[in-house]
Amino acid sequence: MSSFYQRIILIIVFFATSQQFGWGQLQIDTVVTPEQLIYKLLGQGVEVSNIQFHGSGVSKGIFRNGGSTELGIDSGIFLTTGYNSKVANVSSVQMSDAIPPHTNDSDPDLNNLLSPSAQKHDATAIEFDFIPFYDTIRIKYVFGSEEYPEYACSSYNDIFAFFLSSVNPTPGNYNYQNIAKVPETNYAVSINCVNNGPGAPGGEALCIPPGSSAPYSKYYVDNENNTKSKIVFDGFTVILTAYAVVIPCQTYHMKIAIQEVGDNGFYDSGVFLKAGSFSSPGVALEPVYTTPGNNSFAVEGCTQADLKVTLPFANPNISWVVFDSITGSATNGVDYNLINDSVMFLPNQLTVTIPIVPVYDALTEGDENIFIYLSNQVGCAGVNVQRTEIQLRDFSPVEIGSDTTVCGGTLITFDAGGGYKTYTWHNGSHGQTWTSPGIPPGEQVSVAVEDSWGCTSSDTLQLTIHPRPVINPIRHD
Repeated sequence: MSSFYQRIILIIVFFATSQQFGWGQLQIDTVVTPEQLIYKLLGQGVEVSNIQFHGSGVSKGIFRNGGSTELGIDSGIFLTTGYNSKVANVSSVQMSDAIPPHTNDSDPDLNNLLSPSAQKHDATAIEFDFIPFYDTIRIKYVFGSEEYPEYACSSYNDIFAFFLSSVNPTPGNYNYQNIAKVPETNYAVSINCVNNGPGAPGGEALCIPPGSSAPYSKYYVDNENNTKSKIVFDGFTVILTAYAVVIPCQTYHMKIAIQEVGDNGFYDSGVFLKAGSFSSPGVALEPVYTTPGNNSFAVEGCTQADLKVTLPFANPNISWVVFDSITGSATNGVDYNLINDSVMFLPNQLTVTIPIVPVYDALTEGDENIFIYLSNQVGCAGVNVQRTEIQLRDFSPVEIGSDTTVCGGTLITFDAGGGYKTYTWHNGSHGQTWTSPGIPPGEQVSVAVEDSWGCTSSDTLQLTIHPRPVINPIRHD
């Protein structure tokens, strides 16, 4: 084989093995625009504008193949205080590799959360205006750092925040309020707040904010000796969700920012945001029917519909969902059990189930329905009312007639009617009809049926058979 073909084979093998290696680790796009970042992050129910980026061009990126790591996020965007190209470089000691900070800039809003004497540099921030279509917003993210575990419980704590500004419907205003909080608390996510906990390798202790006794180490992932992760950070959080209550169609401002604090830029941090997770989802309405066969209707006197009302995420306080109206051909409280026009959610409750039980009224009314509308689900792009429909069907119980009396020897056939899946008569037969042999004294006749929806019914009557009288002929002399 010539040296030319040998070189070609070597090149093919090189690229093949390189590509395979790429599939097995976090993949990074380092040359991206701020617009590409935000549109990668953007989900449903949000319109954005006025996108601005602050920081170095090497501190942002788009990532893929997160499933090869412990991040829990397959794809999305990231901002960092170090070099974007080294996020997936586990051979690096630090992302900075002892190179001086790429920028000495700091972020004024992050600085407001720090003491004046703290060293502040390497800030990266992206901000934009947005209009939510519904009454909540959320972002899913993971925060990671090289400061884990050595700098837990120290003054060297890199800082990040999701700053929200505009009207707060509670009431009041959001004025660069940080919504990146430890779940079910008002504490900002930080290295001092989320870490290994007492007795962790390296001797660091769990730092707990004053007045709290919560073990926030359950939100921490130790990555120091993790051979799978392929991420430079020694530790990071589990997937967390930042959320806020907003007013639909109101303009808001969001700033996502991160920066170095102390340690002269040698230990960097980053925040990973899940693709499509910046969204304003609405309340979900889903009727779940108990009618067998995946039938999307409830049957009077037999099956029901369970209406699941689900919030987009848990609220730490009691909250309410108010129905705009409950209409349809079926009457609330008459054709089905009375249901209220509002639903209460307890703190941190995501789903409330409302049973809707159709009432058997022995009337043939035909198919009926229920429409439920939500008043707080009107989107900004025209009229977009959230509505769900629940279908009700009549149930026809079996009838074989009333008590019957006949003379002996008279054959009588009882018919349970067509349309049932199974029939079981008192004598064990299984046809649609049963015929009496006409032998006195008669018996109790009953039938049990099951229809195609799994609904069962039965009917019973008393059959009395009188013996025929003996005929005595009269002789005439």
